[in-house]
Amino acid sequence: MNRFIFGGSNTYGQIAGILMMDSTIPRLPGDPGHAATLPFPVRYGIVRGFPFEDLVEIRRENIGRVINAAIDLEREGVNFVAADCGLFSPFQRDIADMLSVPFIGSALNLIPLISGFLPAGKKVGLITGDTRLLKSEHLAAAGADPEALVIRGMEKSREFEEVVIKRSQKLDVEALQAGVLTAAEDLFRSGEAIGAVVLECTNLITFRSDIQQLFNIPVFDMVTLIEFFAAGYQLRKFQSEFISGSRG
Repeated sequence: MNRFIFGGSNTYGQIAGILMMDSTIPRLPGDPGHAATLPFPVRYGIVRGFPFEDLVEIRRENIGRVINAAIDLEREGVNFVAADCGLFSPFQRDIADMLSVPFIGSALNLIPLISGFLPAGKKVGLITGDTRLLKSEHLAAAGADPEALVIRGMEKSREFEEVVIKRSQKLDVEALQAGVLTAAEDLFRSGEAIGAVVLECTNLITFRSDIQQLFNIPVFDMVTLIEFFAAGYQLRKFQSEFISGSRG
């Protein structure tokens, strides 16, 4: 332990700051908005007065409200800030450039990374909340090539529509799970060779393991990115006796 520590914040030890839209829908473990999701301390910031429609239409009139909420989390001592919606990708630079800690805006940013690891001919399957809301600008901002993607949405899920889009306060977990698996099945019925799946919408992450088990394929999402960044701050000491070239 360090001999001296320094103040400057009201609370300490929070690794990640999570920006939440001003919504009170039910959230399950797996969703970044559920405090049991991540295995390390997080701090939440609520973005008030920022319409969801601004994310869909990529309007910047109210982006200052998001930036202010992120700055508040930074001041409270988090190591990095993450958003709770994959449609933040066009605002990545707007927000990141105003902070002194990293900002993670969207799981869509995983697509070019994952695509680069896949065998030739394999595509990334993307499950989004609603294909009508995901625009080419969201993908372009994340560096995602539409030609390398197979995209399906949750339009067939009445439960997703009622809870996530219309903000119902009652969630049928089994119905939402069925909707996620239907979207995943539609991906694999496309006839394309899919090498991995990315979940754009954070409300779907709870059912990541269902997709993994059903299709035996890697699945990535915003929690993947948050845990990836957190790992960069973990101090891991390696045993010297295993260093290459050492002799007993």
